[in-house]
Amino acid sequence: MRLFIALGVGSPLSDAIAAMRGSLAGVRWVDPATCHVTLRFLGEVSGRDRLDEIDMALSAIRAPSIILQPEAPGVFQRDDGRQTLWIGIERSDPLLHLHRKVDTALRRSAGMEIERRRFMPHITIGTITSPAPDLLASWLARWSPLPLPPVEVPRLTLFRSLRGPDEPVYESLAEYDLAR
Repeated sequence: MRLFIALGVGSPLSDAIAAMRGSLAGVRWVDPATCHVTLRFLGEVSGRDRLDEIDMALSAIRAPSIILQPEAPGVFQRDDGRQTLWIGIERSDPLLHLHRKVDTALRRSAGMEIERRRFMPHITIGTITSPAPDLLASWLARWSPLPLPPVEVPRLTLFRSLRGPDEPVYESLAEYDLAR
């Protein structure tokens, strides 16, 4: 199973993202209902015992609910030449602290090796399929800064990623409440 741990964005942020769909030609837009901020991608995980270890590690995390503050949109250049369109999320201390807690819990309680990479909180909103640099630049300028409200997220979720016909399908395996 391909697994990842994320914060779902919910409404009204997903509604605002839905309003952006179609505002730039040549983009395969992500379904706003599936938008999330990935805290840790685990990749392929096999075995019920391993899944139970991950569940126990995440169940032990104690942290306050998180406020996600959307920032400007941006673009990641992928290894395959395609570009990913995203909305940046403010690197707040509580969010960074939760990210570290997730990594520590997975390392200590589940014995997982954690990839060391700078955490860049973002929401993927699309894949650019036919790049038009001038249109992309004006679109990025138009949506910077984003007029999107902060959103409180009261739980983190363990997701399973399945390959769908057009885009991945995310199945929630477990949710873990954050303190209020």
